[in-house]
This record gives sequence, structure tokens and C-alpha cells, in this order.
Amino acid sequence: MNQRDKQRKRCLEYYHKNKKAIHERVMLKRKMGRLKANVVIPPVPQKSITKKEIMALIGIKALMLDKIIKDSKYCMPKHVATHIDGSILYNRAEIMDWLPYIREVCAFMYKRPPIKLTGMAASIVEFMHRSKDMELYCDELRRKQLDGRINNG
Repeated sequence: MNQRDKQRKRCLEYYHKNKKAIHERVMLKRKMGRLKANVVIPPVPQKSITKKEIMALIGIKALMLDKIIKDSKYCMPKHVATHIDGSILYNRAEIMDWLPYIREVCAFMYKRPPIKLTGMAASIVEFMHRSKDMELYCDELRRKQLDGRINNG
């Protein structure tokens, strides 16, 4: 009997002796795996918040938020840091304290009606879109002519 057969025999003996315990461990591991898929891990509360998250909380667009940031009458908290990718970070606690005030202010802000293109204005816009390529070509020719390259090919 070689080494491999001896090891196999020992493993089988151990398996038959501890069959119930092994089966319980395997079933418990399977149940934990199934439960893990259904369990939602709560996110770690962060100390900072980005502009995008602030816009979602208030319910406004980026242009409006930029106006609010620049205007001192809205008393927006100062930014804490700038992330390596360029996003600006604010203190979450300060923003949450400031949020009810700005929501109320945004409700009473004047929102301009959207511009409607009708009639002649719509025709002009359509014409400009169609002639964009021709305009770029003509600009390129003018540039070459000013540089003196038009005669050289």
C-alpha cells in the first residue's frame, strides 16, 4: 500500500466518523452564502459630500448650484477640500444644517420659462446646423490664405 492509498483511507475514516458535523458545517456555510447575498451592508457615513450629491438633495441643476455658491446672500458653507479628480468636497454636517434653508429659498427662486423656437427662428437654426460644415471649410481656406499656404498646395 503506497502513501496515497494510506492517506485516502485515513480521510475516508475521518469522513465517516464526523459525517454529521461535516454536513452541518457545509449547510451552515451555504446558508450564510445565501443570506450574504440578501443582506444589504449599510454604507459607512462619510464626513464629506460632493456637489453632485448636494444637487440631488436640493433638487436643482448644476448651473443653479453654481449661482448659489457664488452669491454670498445664500450663506453656503465653504468647501473643505478638493478631491484628486477635481471634485469639490463640503462638510456633510454643515450642508445638512444648511439644507432646509436653501430648499425653501429655491422654492421661491424665479425660474425663466424655456425658450421656444418657432417660425423664422427655427428655420434659421436649422439652416445654421446644415451649413456648419461649409462654414468650417471656408474658415480653413481663409486661414490658409492668410498664412500664405494656399498657393503652395
